[in-house]
Amino acid sequence: MIANTSQSTSNEQLQTALHAYPKLLSIARRITGSMTLAEDVVQEVLLQLVSKPLKQDIAAPGPYVMRMVRNLATDHMRRLRYERGLFVEEEVGGNTSAYGSPEEHLHEAEAYKAFRCTVEAMPARTRKFYEEHYFKDVPQNIIAKEAGVSCALVCGLLREAHSRCLAAISLEADQDYAAGRAHSPRRTPRTSEMRA
Repeated sequence: MIANTSQSTSNEQLQTALHAYPKLLSIARRITGSMTLAEDVVQEVLLQLVSKPLKQDIAAPGPYVMRMVRNLATDHMRRLRYERGLFVEEEVGGNTSAYGSPEEHLHEAEAYKAFRCTVEAMPARTRKFYEEHYFKDVPQNIIAKEAGVSCALVCGLLREAHSRCLAAISLEADQDYAAGRAHSPRRTPRTSEMRA
């Protein structure tokens, strides 16, 4: 008898939900902004009602089911936004690749070469400080303590070395930019002579 009562309650709740199906669908669609997502949300609520009927002490199952749809649609959208934030979408179309164009790769390689040459041209002590601090993440005070010099000296050497590296990279980028503009069909040789 208890099973029959439970079964009849489940059937009544399901019938109530099915009668309110268009309204439930409308609520879910308003929250999700998509008819297919709304249908998925409502179907999930209906499956919940079949698998686990509402308690009998719920006076108005219609509004309760509507609240279930609202909550589930909101949870679904939050999860979707979170998942979209985890992954970066690739641009569709065009000739872009994940590694950039060959020109960009060439510019980056030339900038790296300029950086490497600048680091190799540094005095041995400055290069050691620079590599320890920027490549091995050794704090400046530890470098100073190990070398037996002041923190101010280490800081000054690192600042100067880093400025030189940045200048070498930006000079390389400026030269690439100028070379690219010199090959541009819009510029005449006379204009480039004037600027030189």
